[in-house]
Amino acid sequence: MILLTPLKCLLAIVVCLTVWVLPVMAEKPPQVQWQKICERVKNVSYPPADQPTVRNAKALKDCNSYNLYYGFYEEADPEKARLCAFGEMKDLGDSPFYGKAMLMTIYANGVGAKRNLDLALKLACEVEGAPAEVEGRVQHLAELKAKNWQGSDFSLCDDITSGYMQGFCADHADRFAEAKRNEKLGDIQAKWTKADIKEFAVLSKIANQYFDVRADQEVDQTGTGRAAFTIGELAAQKDFFLKTLEELERGALPSYSIRHFKDADAALNTVYQKIQKKTELEWGSVTKGGIKATQRAWLKYRDAWIKFCSKKYPGVSSERINTHLTLKRVKELEEFAE
Repeated sequence: MILLTPLKCLLAIVVCLTVWVLPVMAEKPPQVQWQKICERVKNVSYPPADQPTVRNAKALKDCNSYNLYYGFYEEADPEKARLCAFGEMKDLGDSPFYGKAMLMTIYANGVGAKRNLDLALKLACEVEGAPAEVEGRVQHLAELKAKNWQGSDFSLCDDITSGYMQGFCADHADRFAEAKRNEKLGDIQAKWTKADIKEFAVLSKIANQYFDVRADQEVDQTGTGRAAFTIGELAAQKDFFLKTLEELERGALPSYSIRHFKDADAALNTVYQKIQKKTELEWGSVTKGGIKATQRAWLKYRDAWIKFCSKKYPGVSSERINTHLTLKRVKELEEFAE
């Protein structure tokens, strides 16, 4: 029987791991430096037929390639978006989703123009952004080309790394979510009377005022990701609002008694007072004064819901909708009380 010293045992393990790991690592080919990829595609030219003529360039004045491509605020028209994006390359624009970035998306996805991943790569090399984002985007497109990708969902947001772009991409994602929310709301309101819609407009206005105050005063605004966090909070509030409305329509709102309401209301008062008694609130830009202002906006929001339900859903008691809203508010405040 051969006994190995601790040192020999360790060496044996290292050798075994080396023999096993190195072949596995070698299976994945090394990435080509993104600068070399950019050098290779820098002279790729734009197809003349893809570019706008003098005539349609005039017709595209004040167009928005982003909205045209994705169908925001107007009917989607990817080909028109392509022509518009060419025109946008003459100036910088006030959004990352502009000019070259949109042409990159169009040529990568083959939507609005024939797929041309070399041209998409050329544009990815030229689109401004954080170095890590540019590198990741170029490598991403190179990998798509290598595997003959035939999809249509490549996005400028796929390879972001900066807090700056997080905000724009959070807004980008929420535009799709907002369209779905509006579609669901439209389906609900299709069965409503004009009086119902009028009453809902009042509730909706007050709700949006509360959402704005909550996102502004109870979301930390100190980091680079503040825009993304703010948009995320607004989206969460809108989702809850719509879900509550859907539950009311189906008669599926949770049942709460007067006892439940009293307990929820007591919990709300307790957590609110606990926050206000703190000597210092360690939550970035969030202050006790900001929470106080948000609470006032929430009370108006709660009362607007109660008033709306009394007319549209008279079978739902004020305690029931009040408890539903209060329990959510308690959860929102608890994070500041810890």
